[in-house]
Amino acid sequence: MDIEIKPTSPDETGTAYSLTKELMKHHNALDIFTMTPERFRELVSSGAVLSFMAYENNQPVGVMNIFYKYTTFSGRKILYIEDLYVREKYRGFGVGRKLLDKARETAVSNDCEQIELKCAVWNSSSAGFYESYGLKPENEWQVYTLAKDFFNR
Repeated sequence: MDIEIKPTSPDETGTAYSLTKELMKHHNALDIFTMTPERFRELVSSGAVLSFMAYENNQPVGVMNIFYKYTTFSGRKILYIEDLYVREKYRGFGVGRKLLDKARETAVSNDCEQIELKCAVWNSSSAGFYESYGLKPENEWQVYTLAKDFFNR
């Protein structure tokens, strides 16, 4: 399988959005997925989100959306993978690995401290894939969140 990874152009944001929405469906999260195609296009066009798509014979088969955050430990960037998705029939052919390779290449060229992502606790197949790539689960830090309903009162 000949896989090509390309940055998502503004004209391709609709396709990247659709792939991202497929991921949300896979996670049973469509009820909380409020992103619109227009907002996604704005984020990609402004550079706030870096989006990459995987193609096989010019057909989109996967997407990865990333952004940067900073750590005060070193003052350097962390490349954060928000979404990594490969359509089911293309899994097991190295598409996810090529997307992660692109994340690594991007992290190197932007002097990042590390690459980070979250994986749903129920998603053992993805966790196994990430660990086979060399990512390690974080055991020292617990993630806490505060929903908008609580801070927007």
